Amino acid sequence: MRFTGHQQWREQRKVSERPERRSELARPAAVVLAVVAGLGCVLLGVAAVLAPATTVTSGAASTDPSAPAGARPAALMVPELGLALNHVVGLGHVGGRREQPGTALGVGWFADGPVPGAPGVAVFSGHSGFGYSAGAFARLDTLKPGDTILVRDERGREARFTVRTTALFPAAEPDSTLIAPEGTGPELRLITSDGTHDDPALSGPRVAIYAAPA
Repeated sequence: MRFTGHQQWREQRKVSERPERRSELARPAAVVLAVVAGLGCVLLGVAAVLAPATTVTSGAASTDPSAPAGARPAALMVPELGLALNHVVGLGHVGGRREQPGTALGVGWFADGPVPGAPGVAVFSGHSGFGYSAGAFARLDTLKPGDTILVRDERGREARFTVRTTALFPAAEPDSTLIAPEGTGPELRLITSDGTHDDPALSGPRVAIYAAPA
């Protein structure tokens, strides 16, 4: 079949337009695929942000408020003795000897031991006598099983303990005997100091109160 010059021009135009039309038809599909891929990346990114972390840093501190916090004791209350102390000093060592409270009504906590409520024996020490004055623990030996001891830490949290038993030791008995643990769990021990702040000698027996969390 022969074409006139005008017909040949029209046929050539149709042939040249076909790739352009195919490319025009392909553009919307490509745009749709790009949009879908972009949304997929966004959703993956959101999932990665919202997903909980699975790695744990070694030694990270616990944020559980019920876990032992390690807060220092700040107050000691023994209702049966009428004792309510709003200040507890930390006792260390000086010249190889355990520090002792510097006043008659002072009570100290053995700072090299656990805090009350943590595993181990938490120890409070006070004087039975101080010069011519009665000490904070003068009547410690009158406590009975079932009596209550309250300890408040520096964060304001209060722990309650119950007296289990009372023990008497010779005046020269070392602290290590009075504070020896009875188990692996939390214990509280109230003991009379081994003398006044300036005189380590005592004539009367030393008292130790054994208590456990209520």
